[in-house]
Amino acid sequence: MAWYDSAVFYHIHPLSLCGCEHESRDAEGSHFDKLAEWAGHAKKMGCNAIYIGPVFQAETQGYGITDYYKIDSRLGTNEEFRQWVALCHDMGMRVIVDAVFNHVGRSFFAFQHLRKHGKKSAYKEWFSNLNFSGDNAYGDGFRYENWGGYMRLVKLNILSPWLHDYHFDTVKYWIHEFDIDGLRIDAIDELDYDFIKELRKVTDSAKPDFWLMGEIDGQDYAKWVNDRMLHSAANNLLQKGLIIACNDNELPVAAYLMRRVDEQCPYVKLYIFVDNRDVSHIYEKLNRPEHQYMITLLQYTAYGIPSLYCGSEFSTSRMKTADDMAGCLELADYKYSYIWDEITCLHCLLGRANQQFPELSFGFYQQLLLTQQQFAFGRVLRKSALITAVNREDEPVKLEIPLPIAASHAVNVLDARIEWEKEPAKSLDLSGCKELEIRENMLAVEIPAGRGCLFRVTV
Repeated sequence: MAWYDSAVFYHIHPLSLCGCEHESRDAEGSHFDKLAEWAGHAKKMGCNAIYIGPVFQAETQGYGITDYYKIDSRLGTNEEFRQWVALCHDMGMRVIVDAVFNHVGRSFFAFQHLRKHGKKSAYKEWFSNLNFSGDNAYGDGFRYENWGGYMRLVKLNILSPWLHDYHFDTVKYWIHEFDIDGLRIDAIDELDYDFIKELRKVTDSAKPDFWLMGEIDGQDYAKWVNDRMLHSAANNLLQKGLIIACNDNELPVAAYLMRRVDEQCPYVKLYIFVDNRDVSHIYEKLNRPEHQYMITLLQYTAYGIPSLYCGSEFSTSRMKTADDMAGCLELADYKYSYIWDEITCLHCLLGRANQQFPELSFGFYQQLLLTQQQFAFGRVLRKSALITAVNREDEPVKLEIPLPIAASHAVNVLDARIEWEKEPAKSLDLSGCKELEIRENMLAVEIPAGRGCLFRVTV
């Protein structure tokens, strides 16, 4: 069993979390002490992996890398990052970083060489669609392809074998120097299939159980996620579907997308998120903020790898985007949230449930009940199952949910008591949970208005 099969991620965008300067030139900082506090918080939330990025020296928001071998000076030094990764490992946390292979910043050494030497530059094959018959807004004396219409992001020619070797050497350096456990690959659908296949061979050889996850805008996940390429991809379709389900009274949309991914990639666990640095805070995206409870429950229990974006566990927080680095979060401002904020407690409970109950890691998905405003599905593993049931109505509703196994016992896991000082994998105490009624292999329950429940049923 690979570690990522039971991973629960905590996603940190360190430049915004730490309130770093927008421009990186000559800016220096030392924020890994603060990031160590947040790593401890992630552990407390029941997460066992951290996705942090971007972390390498870059311009502005961090995705225009200028030095693949140096940690962004706004955050700290290579040695500080190495120690931070070691600290996370000591806590039982894996560390994944952003990898941007598709484009670089204008200060990248090879592009600077191209600016200086033009057609004679040895690096001209590294860049996409160069045209020396014109000029650009910077007066370089040539034109080049950029990413997303941003001239500061110079698109690379990923078909260059020499560039392949450079990128692969970079990844091997990251593994050897920092001992990272995986990569989240940016803009992967603009890359080349053969490049990803070779990258998979490189990382498999460099470190067992090294994890590759891609940011894919398209819908055909199976083309990228398979035994020879990526281990996982961000489930952007489900992210959009969960928000539609909550905002537009369309729970069948979420059910359809869960089934579709399960049918398309039956043995693949996609990366499930509801917000990140590229989209608004989930609290702001929902028409009714109280539906954050329901969407959180769906996110953590669908078939996949759940990921919590830093700050979303605090229902009233406002995490700014990477393009607005003036603000940051301080853990001290939320020290009481573990006790009184129901969203914080829900994330804690569900993160720990994912580590404690193998049904959420390995149980197969089975839809059990679906109406416009109610939805129930199971994660079934031999003689036990975890059943998620949500109710979007403004009133409580009584349901009879057909059970996927011949069960005789049932409790609501969300009634469990959290013991904060114990290890997350063993910290949910179900002994005080009320036994629920089962009649003719149907679970008779009442689901609160705009909320949901998580039932564990056993034979």
